Amino acid sequence: SLCLVPKPREEWRLRARCFASHRFKSTTTGDDEPRETGGQTIADDTNTAWTAHNAWTSSSPRGSLYPGHVRLTSLQKALLAVTSGIGAIAFPERADLVGTANELSGVWAFQNMRDRMRKDSVGSELLRRRPRITDTTLERAHECAPGTLGKTWSTFMGTRKFDPNDRPAVRFVDNEELAYVATRAREVHDIWHVLFDVPTTVQGELALKALEFFQTGAPSSALAALVAPARLPPKERAYLFHVLYPWARVAGNRATDLVCLDYESEMATDLGELRVKWRIELAPGRDAGGEPK
Repeated sequence: SLCLVPKPREEWRLRARCFASHRFKSTTTGDDEPRETGGQTIADDTNTAWTAHNAWTSSSPRGSLYPGHVRLTSLQKALLAVTSGIGAIAFPERADLVGTANELSGVWAFQNMRDRMRKDSVGSELLRRRPRITDTTLERAHECAPGTLGKTWSTFMGTRKFDPNDRPAVRFVDNEELAYVATRAREVHDIWHVLFDVPTTVQGELALKALEFFQTGAPSSALAALVAPARLPPKERAYLFHVLYPWARVAGNRATDLVCLDYESEMATDLGELRVKWRIELAPGRDAGGEPK
């Protein structure tokens, strides 16, 4: 068909429609029904949208490597790493500060995790497919039988009103593949809580941070585990260093490589069987002061 040159008054309408055609793309849900996403990919446990980089760059800022990527200078990274690190220690409940500090200080750890995944059959498949853990994954996990990883995880999330989609997106990693590795590590955090039976108290979060360090080598996890306890009462701080941190070191080194596991495909598997298979050592059964978890 012939295309007429638009009049000046009509040109902005054509540009708006062109922008919308790139901005609002249909993705596929678990039921294979198209859904408009408003520019953000709705991912399930078989999501391969991360690899569709060419489809995204049309609506991403020029020079970005993936949706949401922010390119910084070395000086900007250094300043942001320091400020976010201080903020994460002062306010450990701020997931955005913790995540930013981890992204800017953990490039070496992400590279190490990526290399391990490449050498592992399951890990390399994860890098190829790039599945995401989202609310769709949680909905499917909720349908699993009691005692399974999926059901236990969905109950854990539901009682705490946690939503997988609430975790802040990775923004400051200047490599698309490493950004996925960082995202994967961030999204499986709550599943690790379930696997090791770690409570979501301040002590529990710091203990899991220590375990994450022994599994991933992320420096921000070590920094949080060492510095953040200064805010705890002496009795709780002593319990953390004398009981929980020794457990985290043993459990983190004993367990299988947790970054190379396809958790989504194991949601219907009995949790006890997985703990044996993956050499999971449960956290101590009592919190500081002898109180049950």
